[in-house]
Amino acid sequence: MNNQDKVGTDGAGEETEGKQKAEEISDEQKQSKDKYNKLEKESSEKEVRSEARRESCRPCRSSWALSERLSINVSGMHYETQFRTLAQFPDSLLGDPRRRLRYYDPLRNELFLDRNRICFDAILYFYQSGGRLRRPANIPLDMFLEELHFYELGEEIIDHFKADEGFPKEEERPLPPTKWQQKIWMLFEYPESSGGARIIAIISVMVIVLSILIFCLETLPEFKNEKEHREVRRGGWYEQWGEQKRTTRVTLS
Repeated sequence: MNNQDKVGTDGAGEETEGKQKAEEISDEQKQSKDKYNKLEKESSEKEVRSEARRESCRPCRSSWALSERLSINVSGMHYETQFRTLAQFPDSLLGDPRRRLRYYDPLRNELFLDRNRICFDAILYFYQSGGRLRRPANIPLDMFLEELHFYELGEEIIDHFKADEGFPKEEERPLPPTKWQQKIWMLFEYPESSGGARIIAIISVMVIVLSILIFCLETLPEFKNEKEHREVRRGGWYEQWGEQKRTTRVTLS
């Protein structure tokens, strides 16, 4: 009996010790979790503070970056302007940093453009004035339009410039109401609409070219003489026919 009592007391003691150890482990885990949560909170607060500082510094940096100057070399003529001036039109070649990066020379820290210098004066004035486009007096229209397309100023600005220069606006022609009329209209008016329209356009051009060639060949002296002989023969035939008519009238009378 004494042995049994000793075994029971020993088992109970072991159970209590195990419970105490489990409680201690759970307390340690709770403390470690609390420490981890505190560290996470502190790190998140630090990140928020750092982001707020960055955001507060961003406008200053952006304004400073926009106030920087950009050097542009146009066929040997050097120009300088601010990034703020070019950023007014971000959809253009010089206003978009990615597009103008193609012409950047890292050795000289400048943009190099192998274009017309006089036209670039008008392009730079366009950026500086906020959208006023004026063609130089000694530059032809086709050359200036080519420069506008190169600098990618946009179709609206180019159309507005054409209107100021007196270009007639192309009016859109309304299509006929029925489908078969629309097909015929597209067939004869728009060669790029279908393969049949292209064939008709080619045939019409060939007929025009043949008529021009025939007209040119008629001016040659060889063909001129043949034409005169034909006319003389026709005139003699008409004269013979008239004389025969007269003789028949005389005989009848």
